[in-house]
Amino acid sequence: MDLHPQSDPAGTAPRHRRTALAVGGSAFAVAAIVAAFSFAGGGTGPAGQAQQPAGRPAVAAAATQLVSYTGKQPKGFSLDKVPDGWFVQADDASSIVLAPRSAAGGPKVDPSTNPLQDPRSFVGKIAVMLQSKDQKGAPAGEAVKVGDRKGVLVKGTDNTDGRTLWVEQPSGTYLLIQFWDGIGLSQDAMVDFGAGVHVEKGAQQGVG
Repeated sequence: MDLHPQSDPAGTAPRHRRTALAVGGSAFAVAAIVAAFSFAGGGTGPAGQAQQPAGRPAVAAAATQLVSYTGKQPKGFSLDKVPDGWFVQADDASSIVLAPRSAAGGPKVDPSTNPLQDPRSFVGKIAVMLQSKDQKGAPAGEAVKVGDRKGVLVKGTDNTDGRTLWVEQPSGTYLLIQFWDGIGLSQDAMVDFGAGVHVEKGAQQGVG
């Protein structure tokens, strides 16, 4: 699978990605291919990563716990906690991507050879965004309490890559948090992480 799409002058990429999120089925397969944002990432750290079966993208070593986030807050959202050793790899007003320390690389890193080091890829990461403007409500899933808000944890029957946590906001729209499988967070930790993600005034919804 090509994780690095060619240019998309027609603007179809965001529609494909968000449509996949809406059905909750192949969301992660599509999200790994497409990210429709202008990200700016950074960070430093060791370059080790877990071994994966042949034919599968590299995924970070399992995270074990959440810790207080002490870095610079993203543009459209703020964070209370992150998995230990993770950092904000990319952000803009409509989304953020969190990655393990092993995703950080120097100036000679070629992101096309490792999706972990590509800020456009969601493989092995956590992605945060708002529900698209043309989506209504949340799909069926496991009802969870996310802080003082209602949430739904969605895992489509044909989705083998991860789960999406939908968190209802006071405005009626939903905050979406994608967790790639294999990053080592329990369901309770996913919900705890979601409770610590706050939508700021400048956050923007996509369309399509």
